[in-house]
Amino acid sequence: MGIADYALAMPSGKLSVNDVSRESGYTVEKLGQILPSGKFSVLAEGETSWGLGRDAAARLLARNPVPLEEIGLVLYAGSSEWGTPFWSPAAKIAQELGIADAHCFEVSNFCNAGMVAVKLADDQVRAGAHKHALVIISDRLSQLVEYGTRYIELFNFADGAAAVLISADAKYEVLGAAHHTDPQWVDSYYGEIKEGRVKVERGEKLDGLAEVFLDNFTALTHKVLGGLGQEVADVSYFLVTHGNQDTHRKYLAALGVDTSRSVFQYDLDGHLGGADPFLALEELERDGRIESGDLVIVATAGSGFTWGVTAIRRT
Repeated sequence: MGIADYALAMPSGKLSVNDVSRESGYTVEKLGQILPSGKFSVLAEGETSWGLGRDAAARLLARNPVPLEEIGLVLYAGSSEWGTPFWSPAAKIAQELGIADAHCFEVSNFCNAGMVAVKLADDQVRAGAHKHALVIISDRLSQLVEYGTRYIELFNFADGAAAVLISADAKYEVLGAAHHTDPQWVDSYYGEIKEGRVKVERGEKLDGLAEVFLDNFTALTHKVLGGLGQEVADVSYFLVTHGNQDTHRKYLAALGVDTSRSVFQYDLDGHLGGADPFLALEELERDGRIESGDLVIVATAGSGFTWGVTAIRRT
């Protein structure tokens, strides 16, 4: 049981550091610290996050032609800002793909939602409730950022989507997961409607969030590995959501793990939300760096704040 296959879809738009500099007032040099890629993927005019997710799912099903009537679950994972209020992107994607017999709903846990949805879907397929499940991970993060706020830590928010097929015949077995929410940070970020559009605002800035990120990532990693009877040394790769490069490196250092056992794509694009780990996994496969039996830890985090660690193994 687990991840049979996955596919990615990227928008056609790009935003450059020069564009962000003009809007924010920060120098290109300063922005280079958080946007080393120089440009990042954003939804173009007429593109939508759910449409991007649909495209990823269509690509996935084209190369994995499972009977559509056997897909019993369609989950859409993200940050709950779908672009259209009071509406189900999961159901819309199912309609467009011709999936008529599935339970469709959304999983909102911000950038942690993707792996939560994967585990939920895997649990149901494993229990025999469905033969196949489809998880779509997509957000419109770039459209939620107002560069004039000077909330520079959000300026790498980009757009992208991943679709994941969960089946008994799996390329990656889902071995286990652990998640933890620390509610004291719930008001750190929130959305406000400005001129008819949702934008992210920052609440009172409390000290210590970076340290809490590190503590939760490491504690959950040891918890998941302990439950599997494994140790850090047994892990081939650690994949981390690309929200903050410093946190990524500190997490590896805290575990005593060399950076060669991870994937850094900060110089290629921005933070794609919950799709980040699948873009990293795709790079490992493309470069021939992952083999049968390799254990992979996926560390994710989302506003709220929730942290999650999921263990998967290449079959």
